[in-house]
Amino acid sequence: MVTDQNHSSDVSSEQEVIRRTEKIAKLLGTDKQNAEVYITLSDENRVLKKQLEEYHSQYNTLERRVKRLERDVKDLDECVDRETVVDLIQKIVLSLVREKSLIKNNPFSSSSDYSSDSDIDEIVKMIKHQRIQISSGSAKPKGRFQKKNVYHPTSPDQLSLHAIANR
Repeated sequence: MVTDQNHSSDVSSEQEVIRRTEKIAKLLGTDKQNAEVYITLSDENRVLKKQLEEYHSQYNTLERRVKRLERDVKDLDECVDRETVVDLIQKIVLSLVREKSLIKNNPFSSSSDYSSDSDIDEIVKMIKHQRIQISSGSAKPKGRFQKKNVYHPTSPDQLSLHAIANR
């Protein structure tokens, strides 16, 4: 009986060892999986941090560009006499509308159509001329732009545009 008792206690302790060993093996397997997941997540985290740094750098660059462009727009606003430009545009539009209505009323007259095309060509030439003057540096810049470039009809192109607008 004593041997049966010893044998049964040996069997139960052996089963306990097996259960604990299985538990340890399971925990070690879980730890291995957790370690693999941790490594994967750490790598992804590193990649995301690097992307964030790059985006932040790009954001700062774009922010500087926007500020510079805003300053340029402010300088350009100082160079343009808005009232004169608006008045000229209104007069040109009214002139073109009148010419179009004349064309509709008189279908045999095509000279008005050519006249409005040449007027538009003159306007385009004048604008190109202004851009060339600004970009060639023929003007002394205030900031990055020149205050003298305020539109006043003084050049031949500008005077002809002004004359067209005042028809």
